[in-house]
Amino acid sequence: MRMLRNLLSGLLRAPAAAARATREREALSNLAPAVTAFNAGRFDEVVADCEAVLSEHPRSAQVHHLCGRALVALKRHAEAENHFKEALVIDPGLADASADLASLRIEAGDHQAAEQYARDAVSGNPAEPRFREVLAEVLQVTGREREALAELFSALEFAPERQDLLIRLCLGLDRVGRHREMLPLAERAIVENGENIQTLCCLALAQYGVDDLSAAEATARKALRLRSDSPAPYLTLGNALSELGRHEEALAAHRRALKLDPGSVSARYNIGLLNLMRWRFREGWQDFEQRLNINRFKAWRSCEPRWNGTSLQGRIILVMREQGLGDEIMHASCYPDLLRQSGQCHIECEPRLERLFARSFPGATFHPLKDMETRDRTDPGVPVDVFSYAGSLPRHFRNGLQDFPAHKGYLKADPVRVAHWRQRLDAMGGGLKVGISWRGGVAVTRRSRRSLDLPQMLPVLSVPGVSWINLQYGDRASEIAEFASSHNITITDWPEAIDGDYDETAALVSALGLVISVCTSVVHLTGALGRPAWVMTPRIPEWRYGLEHDTMPWYPSVRLFRQRERGTWVHVIDEIQGALHHRLEQASGS
Repeated sequence: MRMLRNLLSGLLRAPAAAARATREREALSNLAPAVTAFNAGRFDEVVADCEAVLSEHPRSAQVHHLCGRALVALKRHAEAENHFKEALVIDPGLADASADLASLRIEAGDHQAAEQYARDAVSGNPAEPRFREVLAEVLQVTGREREALAELFSALEFAPERQDLLIRLCLGLDRVGRHREMLPLAERAIVENGENIQTLCCLALAQYGVDDLSAAEATARKALRLRSDSPAPYLTLGNALSELGRHEEALAAHRRALKLDPGSVSARYNIGLLNLMRWRFREGWQDFEQRLNINRFKAWRSCEPRWNGTSLQGRIILVMREQGLGDEIMHASCYPDLLRQSGQCHIECEPRLERLFARSFPGATFHPLKDMETRDRTDPGVPVDVFSYAGSLPRHFRNGLQDFPAHKGYLKADPVRVAHWRQRLDAMGGGLKVGISWRGGVAVTRRSRRSLDLPQMLPVLSVPGVSWINLQYGDRASEIAEFASSHNITITDWPEAIDGDYDETAALVSALGLVISVCTSVVHLTGALGRPAWVMTPRIPEWRYGLEHDTMPWYPSVRLFRQRERGTWVHVIDEIQGALHHRLEQASGS
């Protein structure tokens, strides 16, 4: 009905040109049956009536637009697009036609044209929320979530009464991890629209996002009391229960969601993660493939024909990059297995990893790819027989603990650069040289749950006989300087080893005696080099670290120090402090 009101408003709009205005008035006088039929959903009649009017008034933009709208309802999109385009030829300022063309182009995957049409619509009528919603959809499917959210915020300003728009904005904030902004909007939705399944689901998501897990559980259960047949509350409930350490209950919640919606990508993906966390790898990898169907990954490059694990003898495979730097290093543990099967293996990689990977896996050809959002597939210069996403390789090579090799490092740092960093470290004097990293991830990968600040680590950083070397990426200079000023503890920072090519970071890590880090890419790098790392691990970490034990199958040289309680690091810090003292005592022979 809202879109129909926009249509009728457009039909009554007087175009600027007098001749065009006259034509539209004449056409409009004959269009009442078509409008009535549109209102009643009799779209075949609308098309027939519009075509009859167009036979007498072929230059009516409004009639072309109405006819196009009816054709869209009939799924005759090519014909509809022709009518919308003709409407814009006649009246370039007809914003409704631009918006409808944008929607068709989104569906066709032509995002560039869709964005231009959507921007034309917004420019033509900035106060119309629908046009900003269409533009937000284009921006979202092209990975520009923040720009999409800005359009939705603007749309809400023009239509503050619309619950559906408020809910859509909340869900967008959830996708980018902006839960502190989402929470008051979700609470507003409750105040303005009452407790219903949509508003309660949004509130539960926001509470989960700000780590108020007990509230999220309570709100999700309240939603289920209203609608026990809705899968959405079960998903949030399962996630909250998982973070609370109640994994059997979490698994039951996600399975219930899947039973209610057998096509639920999120339910299957979450079940996969829970299985991987408990080292049930064979079951976990199967559902982990659902990551490829999550909305934010749907625009990924085509991976067909996809390798299914069959023999690669005589065939060429291209492995496609995905996810973050740490994941890419972890997936690389499967490259030796792959190379034993395929004599011609081409692999995409993050540009910072190209030199390190090329040295470590000389049998493969690496292709640096900076933009994972591109729709264009890498051309290796040879005909490719099969493709695989990097994250799908463990499904074929790591189905049980016995499949993880007891390696001493599958990445090889540059020996010349390792010698260079050893020389610089030796120049600092005696004692143990330890790399340190204390922040990990971004908002959507749970930074707050796996990060500390330097003062929290003071008991460890105060241990005598240690020289501390920065391995923390991003902004850290002022933090390191303030800590040194307050506590007279120096953390040496060599930006040239951290902020550029990862090959240099690998050389520095290889020269260190130990790395102490939160869960971040430095852990993967250190473990893949076969160097010792001690990891400050949340009570419920990312699935890669498992739920139990002080080791992880991916990296034999890595030791995990786990929280005993969620959000409490004091025991972890105490244990690492004790282990560090013990190591230094052993080194001194006392």
